[in-house]
Amino acid sequence: MKNLERITHWEDISLKVKTTTMKRTFAIVIFTLQLFTCMDGLSQNPNLSSLRGTITDENKNVLQGASVIIVGTEKGVNANETGEYFFDRLPEGKITVQTSIIGFKTQITGITLQPGQNELNFILVEDIIHLNLVTVTARKREQQIFDVPAAISVVGSDFIEKANITALGQLSSYIPGLFITEQGANRPSFVIRGLTSEEVSPSAQPRVSVYLNNVPVNRASGASIALFDMDRVEVLKGPQNTLFGRGAQIGTIHFISRNPSNSTNGYVTSGLGDFNQREFRGALNIPLINDKLSVRAAGVHDFSDGFVQNTFGGTLNGKNTTAGRLSLRYLPVWNHRLDLVLNYQRDDTPGIGFMSKQFPNTAGDKDIFTYRASLEQGDNLKTGKDLFDATVNYKYIINEHTYWSSITSFRKLTSSARWDGDGTAAPAIDMWEHAGADQFYQEIRNNFSVKSRLNGSAGTSYWHEKANQTYWLSTNEQSMVNLFLDPSYLILPDGQPLLMPALPDNPALGSLAGMPLPDSHQENNQSKATNQAAEAFADLTYQLTSKFFISGGLRAAFESFELANQAAFTGGDPSTLGMLTGNYPNVFFKPGDEKSMNDNSFSVNWQVGLQYKINENSNVFANYSNGRRPRVLQYTSTGTPEILSAERVDNIDAGIKTSLMRKVLIDVVGFYQKYNNFQTRAWITDPATGEFNYKSIDGGRATSYGTEIALNASLLKGFHLFGNYAYLHSTFDNADNNGLTQEYAGNTSRLSPRHSYTLGFNASVDSGSKIRFFLTPTYAYKTHFYFEDANTEGLDQPSYGLLNINLGMELVNPGIILSFYGVNLLDERFITSAGNTGSLFGVPTFVPGPPRMIGTKLTWKF
Repeated sequence: MKNLERITHWEDISLKVKTTTMKRTFAIVIFTLQLFTCMDGLSQNPNLSSLRGTITDENKNVLQGASVIIVGTEKGVNANETGEYFFDRLPEGKITVQTSIIGFKTQITGITLQPGQNELNFILVEDIIHLNLVTVTARKREQQIFDVPAAISVVGSDFIEKANITALGQLSSYIPGLFITEQGANRPSFVIRGLTSEEVSPSAQPRVSVYLNNVPVNRASGASIALFDMDRVEVLKGPQNTLFGRGAQIGTIHFISRNPSNSTNGYVTSGLGDFNQREFRGALNIPLINDKLSVRAAGVHDFSDGFVQNTFGGTLNGKNTTAGRLSLRYLPVWNHRLDLVLNYQRDDTPGIGFMSKQFPNTAGDKDIFTYRASLEQGDNLKTGKDLFDATVNYKYIINEHTYWSSITSFRKLTSSARWDGDGTAAPAIDMWEHAGADQFYQEIRNNFSVKSRLNGSAGTSYWHEKANQTYWLSTNEQSMVNLFLDPSYLILPDGQPLLMPALPDNPALGSLAGMPLPDSHQENNQSKATNQAAEAFADLTYQLTSKFFISGGLRAAFESFELANQAAFTGGDPSTLGMLTGNYPNVFFKPGDEKSMNDNSFSVNWQVGLQYKINENSNVFANYSNGRRPRVLQYTSTGTPEILSAERVDNIDAGIKTSLMRKVLIDVVGFYQKYNNFQTRAWITDPATGEFNYKSIDGGRATSYGTEIALNASLLKGFHLFGNYAYLHSTFDNADNNGLTQEYAGNTSRLSPRHSYTLGFNASVDSGSKIRFFLTPTYAYKTHFYFEDANTEGLDQPSYGLLNINLGMELVNPGIILSFYGVNLLDERFITSAGNTGSLFGVPTFVPGPPRMIGTKLTWKF
């Protein structure tokens, strides 16, 4: 409490100072932006020349991100999203211009510049055998992934289709250093380099920032995004606070949907598969006013019964997702663009199959891979969510590389989950969670290019969120009492629960001996938070010479968090066991009046990097960056307030990106990271204080280092090889900052396999001019990892590998595709979760991964 009082006192005496500081910071940023924007005009010499043009392929498709340099100078830019480039303040006379992009032949052209404006357009010829073109906007401007001096991976729409990627877990296999697990529709865990994104308090902020169309998604339940009609998914590893805000402490995952275009096109897909799977997805793009107004509508419905049968009725671990997206693009004049994107997603899925290995189901089986559970709530076990967001993106274009943009977004999320905490037929732990969040986000950014050597962006943003979370417990204490006295009596050998009508006549229980136990008791714990942040940021890249580049970024953030909490007895009879825990009339959550606390903080994060271009096909880079997760506000189950210190990470990474003969792309990155005040999570059971909690705790110091390698090769026409490998050593240090031995000393970070790799290929063969056959097999392998930072034996996953395949045929005209897919073809047995609520009483539960699944799809593209 003394720590809390000190923080509250600091808030009182410094809030006005911090607010004034932020206002001044914003004013400086705005002035700087205006200076950059006006700089060209102020220094314009009428005797100098400018050069602009468009880069397209032979079919007039724009090639955004193409590299354009003036040979022999330090001037270079990348083509913007419409394939345009621009140089100004050039001396008149003859120059040589080179443009290049992966998959196309490099073109070098001379031009004699005249005073004033000059134009030079490029039409690039595609290589017969070539790598697929990959353009990214990770640094807030269009670039080839090859040119970005950072640890970045991208999965494009073409690859998503060829590999039949429909789930986040599948997606992560193709990105070294990323691991995603999902529990139903609401609990994805994003893990980058050993650090997970989960939050256990509505005021806690993620470590891995998830973005959808340039807007942050702060709640984990809202980050379980349906993968439909995506243009690409970009993943940046290492702290990205300067580019993507406070939540990007250890990385960013950015989902970018397809934009409307000025042509009529679309597709329709229908699919069937095992476990009664039914899938429908499609999109339609229509230009309503040619070159002015376009609209794109897309949607998906993906349903399957659960692959776990519940002997009490229904299935578990299934899917039922319906989602839609409406996108409009309006171009009133050439230098104004307005984008509107509306998203809606509804999940109404079967519950999660938390199963016990210690106790049998009602059929007498303890093997969870019989995929039969005995969870007494039957069809009442469900997970679901409703998500709506609206985003308006306005861009005012000054020239091809200088523009202002404004992003305004509103997001509303509600989610719920009901699960069996003991994983058996016993009515001991029936849990339900309801969570919601309303989020508003505003960003103003200026992208600029000064003398075609200084490129970057700067701006301000404001984020506001009202979040709530309710945990509800229902129990039959005649069953729960076994968890307190002797958990081995919870379930009989036939899988049926053992009930005890009253506490035993044990003198150790004192006056409670023989007291009746209620068969129905309900209680809840409610938390609500108001979170907000105002930020100012800048990210710059300066070309020192024709080969050397230096980059840097800075972000200042003022954050404010307020958390309120209250627990209540809500139904049934008062808890007898609560007299043992000290939480009477409840057993877990101690009732009391609503309590609240708040915290304000000001922070600055920065990064700096160097890049050296060996040639147009190879470059090396090195970066330093730091990241920060704000202080975590939380209440224990007894209502005690706690504030954890801000978590910090220092990151150094270096790498090389090289292309061999423009047919093999190799990307190698090494990294080293140090953590302070590492915020781990733990299941806490303390009968002496009555605390039964799943919460964040300070794990002290930790270290992570490793290597990430990606390979893409197109050596033959119609054959593309891909693969990746990641080595990760992520452990808790032996001693904390005070030299004391840490509780988790030497332990490995959860969900952090030491080695992981993926191998696969895309092969296609044309049979005549109208039919094409294709095949895409992939194999993803992970070594042993733990599910908790405590590294409890038995709560781990041994090494395993998954083989997936997608194959079929395509009729080029009229664009009909018939495909067949298989997931986990080797029928590997693995688990996706271990421990969970049952860990509070030493009866952990486990969630089996999906068995082999086979299906087929029919697609029409038009």
